[in-house]
Amino acid sequence: MTRDLLAEVPGAPYELEWVRNYASELSAVREKRHDVYLVDYRLGAETGLTLLKCVCLENPDVPVIMLTGQRDREIDVQAMKAGAADYLVKGELNAAMLERSIRYALERSRAEREITRLAFYDSLTGLPNRALFLDRLSQAAARSERGHGVVAVLFLDIDNFKRINDTLGHHAGDLLLKEVAGRLMERVRRCDTVSRPGHSPGAENLIARLGGDEFVLLVSDVQRPEDASVVPTRMLAELSGPFLVDGHEVFVSASIGIAVSPVDGQETQQLLTNADTAMYQVKDEGKNSFKFYEPTMHAAALDRLKLEGALRRAVANEEVILHYQPEFDARTEQMVGVEALVRWHVPGQGLISPAEFIPLAEETGLITGIGDWVLRAACRQNRKWADAGIGPIPIAVNLSTQQFGQQDLTDKSHSVITEYGIPPGYLLLEITESTMMKNSVATARRLQELDDMGVRLAIDDFGTGYSSLSYLKRFPLHALKVDRSFIMDVVDDADDAAIVRAIVAMADSLKLKVVAEGVETLAQMRFLLNEGCDLVQGFLFSRPKPADEIEQWLTERPDLFSRDSLRLGRG
Repeated sequence: MTRDLLAEVPGAPYELEWVRNYASELSAVREKRHDVYLVDYRLGAETGLTLLKCVCLENPDVPVIMLTGQRDREIDVQAMKAGAADYLVKGELNAAMLERSIRYALERSRAEREITRLAFYDSLTGLPNRALFLDRLSQAAARSERGHGVVAVLFLDIDNFKRINDTLGHHAGDLLLKEVAGRLMERVRRCDTVSRPGHSPGAENLIARLGGDEFVLLVSDVQRPEDASVVPTRMLAELSGPFLVDGHEVFVSASIGIAVSPVDGQETQQLLTNADTAMYQVKDEGKNSFKFYEPTMHAAALDRLKLEGALRRAVANEEVILHYQPEFDARTEQMVGVEALVRWHVPGQGLISPAEFIPLAEETGLITGIGDWVLRAACRQNRKWADAGIGPIPIAVNLSTQQFGQQDLTDKSHSVITEYGIPPGYLLLEITESTMMKNSVATARRLQELDDMGVRLAIDDFGTGYSSLSYLKRFPLHALKVDRSFIMDVVDDADDAAIVRAIVAMADSLKLKVVAEGVETLAQMRFLLNEGCDLVQGFLFSRPKPADEIEQWLTERPDLFSRDSLRLGRG
């Protein structure tokens, strides 16, 4: 009857296959090669409702149309509740009605699959998303709780991914994420060797994208927790090769945290959180590796979270402060300026080391607000020193990568200088090598704008980055600050001594001043003086001081401050 009716439909693209009994139907369903099922309600010892439930379990994406000999509202309701796409009475059927039912069922099935894809799959990479991953993780954790092996969650984050977006653009970043997803998926297909032979029904390995550059992997039914280490080792190796993105060869690494159930928790969110915590521990320890979760990490993560909250409040309430470390002329040992250094004073706790909160500020984006505050506070203090008759004093201010990347940096600097009436030449902005090298065209433009305004410019931590000599010649720079790591052993380490000599000679040929940071001994000072270093800074001369101590110091010793300090750099 069905074949005859469909034959009446002009150009109907349907190919009909008929099976005679319940067992044959089950076998056909398991082959998963049909687009729609037409099921008679009467199937001998079984009913179509029983078969419908099996279809929904075995092949839930394929619609089922129930056929019966007479209209029965109760059976109709039961069929629809069980998942039938439609319910048709054979005696009332005609060709148009049957073809329309099939067509509607297929169209509705396609729409439902698209909705499912949007709800449970990442649109960029095609990988499962957070919702689907958490559902599969919940099922796997439940199996683990019943004694079916160990479940491992691997939380993977691409190292320094923001640098790709900032340098090549977000389109290139998206292409890279798709390539990374493809490699990870290929690795997941090959990581079944860590699973136990004869693993539990329903166990699976699943890779998902949580968002941004974060991926998470579910490895089901591992025999022992330590077996899970095979997977991240191979994943890191998979990612180590070059990626070709928009014609650029790009290299990436990743940090991976691992949590296993039931050792590290059985709740899905707890496992995900613990794996995330372990991943951040890898980030803190140098990246490009993996680590299993340990309970002590949770305490550290809580401390970090509290620290972030406190830092946000401190920035909002302007509770951070500035100390000033003097810089001295290497030959006359007169003070020629100061460097503004941000400090965070917590009531009842004292000063928190910048090494502890500056990386956190950079990671959370608070560094831009802190940097803007430092620039304003330093100029405001310089105005106070000028009003007290001891200034203005040349002040060096460090710019973070995010702050230097602000489009309105020049306008902000001009506004602050104008507001406090500070001559532009008394402001020295220090930028690290890595910051200056990110976008040479934009860097050159921004540096030229600042130089035109009269602000002086220096490269901070020189020698630790990847500067090009052509950039040093082209950029309007005034000074190089030699990183303290080279000064520390300059007397005893021949390599450090050679590096410092080379920097001084190069700076001299480019008519740039050289500032040595971290000078702590007379032996270091003698070496630098002999090599022709211009300026020095370090504990040998002075530790960083609060503004009032600088004022008192210069009031008591006015001859200590040299007004020749502005003779810095080219021209």
